[in-house]
Amino acid sequence: MKKPKKSILNYSEPITKIYFIRHGETLANRGGLIFGHLDVELTKKGITQANNAAIKLLKLLKKKNEKIDHVFSSPLKRAKDTAKIVSKKLNIKNIVIEKNLIEKSEGIWEGKTYHEVEKSDPLDFSKWYSDLTNFKPKNGESMLDLHKRVIKVKNKFLKEHQNKTIVVVSHAGPIQLFLLHSLDAKVEKLWSIKTECGSISEITLSKSQSIVYRINH
Repeated sequence: MKKPKKSILNYSEPITKIYFIRHGETLANRGGLIFGHLDVELTKKGITQANNAAIKLLKLLKKKNEKIDHVFSSPLKRAKDTAKIVSKKLNIKNIVIEKNLIEKSEGIWEGKTYHEVEKSDPLDFSKWYSDLTNFKPKNGESMLDLHKRVIKVKNKFLKEHQNKTIVVVSHAGPIQLFLLHSLDAKVEKLWSIKTECGSISEITLSKSQSIVYRINH
């Protein structure tokens, strides 16, 4: 298939470029826990992943002769600590905390493995497994709840950061849903996108169109 001669993005509209970075590894990641809003710290490997992401991004920015205007982060510690490492490399002093970038709340399931939930809460586990999009654990959120938050933050970025380049440090769920919504894909396709700890996803947005350039692992 031949590449189009011109970009499909409508450059007559204001453009916002976003570099998404997923936080580095935590003990909860390593242990296979459902951790949602639990405020867990980065492991040594997670700190290394954050440093590597910062170095990759810095090289990419130099190659493209770009500069970062703002760094945004989820309010959770694992994201903020990753954002601090990235910001230091980029020589950005201030990190803007955006509450809507927080991971989906898993309610009473947080801190458990899926196997433990299946044993202790088999009825709700079955409901979740049969309807990943709409089901919400007790005191938690559904995927659609998270999707609504993601749309809010996307619209905010498009409105307040026109013709800017920003870094957003967040979690797998918000990043995946942001990319899906930007590409007009259904929420149910969430599992089709893999977002590893420390990965970088680049997306360029206008009001009506978007392009995902790469997903780096």
